[in-house]
Amino acid sequence: MGRKVRKTLNIDAEKLKQAREYLRLDTETEVIDRLLEDLVWERRLLEVLRSAPKGFKTFRSPLTTHPPPHLSRRHRR
Repeated sequence: MGRKVRKTLNIDAEKLKQAREYLRLDTETEVIDRLLEDLVWERRLLEVLRSAPKGFKTFRSPLTTHPPPHLSRRHRR
């Protein structure tokens, strides 16, 4: 685990509340930390899947046909 840093974020309060309730965590900091850990894990999983043998690549997860909302939106600039 890396060092802790203090950040000021503009986050949708309702989404943060829903995430805290869903994850059953006590603080908003725990929610953000947990979600960041999940993203790091997801990235590592994708790296493993991309390096998998060709025969394994025919497997299609439901996530590939219906990605989570944060992955299906186009990035706004």
